[in-house]
Amino acid sequence: MKVGVILARFQPIHNGHLELIKKALDENEKVLILIGSADKIGVRNPIPSNIRMKLVEESLSDLVDNKKSNPKPYPPYQVDLLDDLSTEEDNSHDWGFYLYSNIVDRIKQSTFTIYYSDGYEIITKWFPGFILRNYVSLSLLARNSVENGISATKVRKMLLDDDDELKNVVPESVHKMRNTLKMYIELWK
Repeated sequence: MKVGVILARFQPIHNGHLELIKKALDENEKVLILIGSADKIGVRNPIPSNIRMKLVEESLSDLVDNKKSNPKPYPPYQVDLLDDLSTEEDNSHDWGFYLYSNIVDRIKQSTFTIYYSDGYEIITKWFPGFILRNYVSLSLLARNSVENGISATKVRKMLLDDDDELKNVVPESVHKMRNTLKMYIELWK
């Protein structure tokens, strides 16, 4: 079975994430979406994992509902939380083995494609060459090709600034919760 995997912090989910998810859904028979840094809270991760999970699930539900009229429906997907092994700066093979084993445990197979938007220089450090050659494929979506390079950092700034453009770069679920999200961000700034 062809499986796509997305790992992101979703601090919060934005349209760039949704483009990556759509790409994975269009190219695979099943998709696993991991909400990373589930065990972290702080300046870089101000939104708790339960809120991020809710926003991702609502955004995906809207995405799938909007696709129902399309002749090729999206395949099944699973959303799950993933704690960090150590710190977010850990790009070692230990992190890669931890990630790989967590993914294999969830999808019950050893091969998959990781969809990513931050560049190969980070993700290729995670895995030894034999894993990249034999088990893990990479699919990069250039961040600058979506919403002028939108990032969660920019979205958090837009939330703090009450920027009217927010509604154009995030799913409706995020826009509806903007005041709550702003409160979490303000707690950690």
